[in-house]
Amino acid sequence: MLNWTGRIVLLLLITGALWWFYRQIALRIALIRLGKREPVRWDRPLERLAWMTGRVAAQICAIRQRPFTGVMHAFVFWGFVFFSIATINHVGTAFRPGFSLLGHGRLAALWFLGVDLTALFTLIGVIALAIRRYLVRPAGIASPLPISRSPHSALILALIAGLMITYLLSQGIEITLRGEKPFAWMPISAGLTPLFAGMMPVQLAIWNHLFWWSHILMILGFLVIIPGSKHLHLLSGPVNLFFRSREPVGTLQPIDFEKCEQFGAATITDYPWKNISDLFACIDCGRCQDLCPAYATGKPLSPKVVMMSQRAYALAESRALLAGQAPSAPIVPAALSEDEIWSCTTCGACMSACPVLNEHIPAIVDLRRNRVMMESSFPQELQGAFRGLETNANPWNAGSSTRMEWAEGLEIPLMAEIGEAEYLWYVGCAGAFDDRARAISRSLALILRHAGIRFGVLGLEEKCCGDPARRTGNEYLFQSLAMENIQILQQYKFRYLLTSCPHGFHVFHDEYRRLGAEFEVVHHSELIRQLLAEGRLRLKEGGSGRITWHDSCYLGRYHQIYAAPRQVLTTLNGTPPLEMARHHERSFCCGGGGGGMFMEERLGSRISHSRIAEAVAAKAQIVASGCPFCLTMLDDAIREKGLAEQMRTGDLAQLVAERLAGDYPHPV
Repeated sequence: MLNWTGRIVLLLLITGALWWFYRQIALRIALIRLGKREPVRWDRPLERLAWMTGRVAAQICAIRQRPFTGVMHAFVFWGFVFFSIATINHVGTAFRPGFSLLGHGRLAALWFLGVDLTALFTLIGVIALAIRRYLVRPAGIASPLPISRSPHSALILALIAGLMITYLLSQGIEITLRGEKPFAWMPISAGLTPLFAGMMPVQLAIWNHLFWWSHILMILGFLVIIPGSKHLHLLSGPVNLFFRSREPVGTLQPIDFEKCEQFGAATITDYPWKNISDLFACIDCGRCQDLCPAYATGKPLSPKVVMMSQRAYALAESRALLAGQAPSAPIVPAALSEDEIWSCTTCGACMSACPVLNEHIPAIVDLRRNRVMMESSFPQELQGAFRGLETNANPWNAGSSTRMEWAEGLEIPLMAEIGEAEYLWYVGCAGAFDDRARAISRSLALILRHAGIRFGVLGLEEKCCGDPARRTGNEYLFQSLAMENIQILQQYKFRYLLTSCPHGFHVFHDEYRRLGAEFEVVHHSELIRQLLAEGRLRLKEGGSGRITWHDSCYLGRYHQIYAAPRQVLTTLNGTPPLEMARHHERSFCCGGGGGGMFMEERLGSRISHSRIAEAVAAKAQIVASGCPFCLTMLDDAIREKGLAEQMRTGDLAQLVAERLAGDYPHPV
């Protein structure tokens, strides 16, 4: 127990540390509150709370991507939880000897045992994490970008280790001095008592006093350091998990053009509040960077640096922002460069990997929206795509009157003529205008005919779904196309909206809903699997060769459609498809998303080349996909790498159509 002087000093130190902590946290909350409101974040609060609590308690977010590192992190996390109560006890002993928040019975003894063991495992976790960060230095941490290096990490790890060591030593002295029975429940602390053998009680008291004060000062050091470090995620991470989006990865919110004068994000306050919260929740763990195809191929984009650079920008401009003044410069180029925001393929790998569910893609697209609609600043190649969307309702700028040329000789029914069908097949711009994707359309038409499916297409009424415009920030053009499509689609009766393009699938399935239209959307891989299972497709005997499946980002990560295409390929070949090194949720992008299909890839190496290298390593003869963008990007990569004689691409529909039994013309 401290004397009155010690107690006053302790109270002054605690007050000062809490005041500093409060000011720093209040600053960040004030910045977050400047963001736009999102009422959807508050739905089902009890369900959100239960989900967040379970995820944090089990440390699923940390363990899922990196099991060993995650377990070590879990040790440190549980040390934080246990020592929250231990800290109260520690401070309480300054005013009352033997103070214990849980009393002195069996429950307290069990708790002391838990804290004792937790201190050991926390030390193990800290040592393992320190070795990984400062000796092993994996790519996600050893980034060449200066902003990614947190100056507080070493100090935080040292403080955590110091807390555990001073606690165990202090308890070891207590056992030596008092030898009370409950201390038999503290094997680690009791094991340290030989260190104090032979010491006089006065010496033990001095050492105990030193350890006690060291422990207190380190706890207060946490309060001072944490708000300005990445370790703020201890508090902000659970908040981010609670307010997570319930939508598929990368789903975008529409702009209400009648109520807004500022389009997209020029500065932090233009974001929805959750995007600002993300900046302070970022852990700097590098999981997003590890999976980012742009970063992996030498482009300037790092998803974690996008978060950290904007966090530094928000704090640097906080005085002006909180005063309602304009910042000294907009986010681009003050915090991020044009090349960074235009290198993103919106593949969703960063968001799926993030332990605290930061939403990188909506933030990057909001920056693009501002550059496109407010500043008219965007890659030159997009001018042609935008012009084509405006004049001919397709990014290839092909004449709209040629939209049905792909169907010559196939007698495809038009919805305008039949009025009603089970499936309204949205062919898509690629399927109508791109030569390689036209082969997909012809193949799917044969499959639908073969199975006796009642379907129809929009024909010349069809327009681009708007995905290329939306992902590249031209929200106004997207909404114009979307509203026209909705008006056309609602004229007809159909049960399912069928698409062979995952980008169209996602837009129709999720983003049109925010514009007032809901459709039951089916990707052609799901329909083909169903038709095969029902025996409605008769296949020739034989196999198709060594096939590997490329998981399209918008089909896999966005909508978790992994099983259907693999089941189709297994039926075709009799064996499951070969898997590339990165597959399912960790699949690598083709480079065509986020407008990449219509932009030149000038920086770094080509993303598609990296993906094809994985197919070569898997010894595949055919790279199968379910997306026309993927087919084009991967087919180009095969030709550019000189692999055309040993490998080819094929859409799922093409591979099935090639094996249809009966008198049907060749699909291409």
